[in-house]
Amino acid sequence: MMDTSKENTPPAKTAFLFPGHTVKLGMGGLAPGLSPAAEKLYALGEKIFGRDLRALMTAGPLEELRRTVNAQPAVFLAALVPFFDLAELGARPQLAAGRSLGDFTAVTAAGALPLETALAVVRRRSEIFERACAAAPGRMSVLLGLAEAEVRRLCDGAAAEAGGTCVVAGVNTDSNFVISGTHAAVAAAERGARALGAHIMDIAMPGAFHSPLMKQAEEEFGDYLEGVSFGEPAFPVVDDRSPSGFVSGGAGIRAFLTAQISTAVDWRRRAAILRSAGTSVICELGPSQGMARITASSIPGCAWREIADRAQAAQFAAAGEGR
Repeated sequence: MMDTSKENTPPAKTAFLFPGHTVKLGMGGLAPGLSPAAEKLYALGEKIFGRDLRALMTAGPLEELRRTVNAQPAVFLAALVPFFDLAELGARPQLAAGRSLGDFTAVTAAGALPLETALAVVRRRSEIFERACAAAPGRMSVLLGLAEAEVRRLCDGAAAEAGGTCVVAGVNTDSNFVISGTHAAVAAAERGARALGAHIMDIAMPGAFHSPLMKQAEEEFGDYLEGVSFGEPAFPVVDDRSPSGFVSGGAGIRAFLTAQISTAVDWRRRAAILRSAGTSVICELGPSQGMARITASSIPGCAWREIADRAQAAQFAAAGEGR
């Protein structure tokens, strides 16, 4: 009897993930041999940003790279470079998801904006965010090992104790949460979390992203996007607030790109959407935030990859994945 098991197995569905605000020196696949599209991206970036971000990404200084006005464009470039390298090698996603800035990168990768326009939008976004962080200083932290209800109680108590802001800014898993707010309030929440046995991870962020302290940035960026025209994405991009689970239409894209600037990112929900869509391979492109590993762990049988440069892209494509 003929073995038809392989014929009946659905093809692997590959999702590309695009990271948010996370930087490190050397990111962006800066070794020789970039695809022509990636080289064009850096040239356009230098023209639109008015500075050589490629050099800053290579040699720093790191503190300058971490500034919001530099970090957001740099991460955008660093995530799109392997995307273009993969495309040249014939590897494309069936769907995509992003985190914060990564939402915009995903929409750009899906072709909803011309590249030059997208770079101009990222420049404006980074400037808006830098001003908002200066106007309302704060920081972020990761709490591991507590239940969601405990974390929310800690945030509420810390905000009251310190007379500031402390909120859940990201739900990664059932025991992995990002908190954000004013310095004193976040510190108070960390003290309470340690007393409960939680593990604390400080993250080098320049402000209290995904908290009410970023409301000014959300409003200003939303107003700016009203003048930007979006096309329909060439592949589905996850939107956890959409009834369908995916973003659609110009108005939908604008709402998608502003909705979580001052509120939490629910990655647990985004992972559930990827799972329901039949995702079997997850690739995180650019500087890793560990989201591919976290997401794949919630999807039975799902493989994950981190692709930051052309060599990793070539290895992925040679294995026949993402086709």
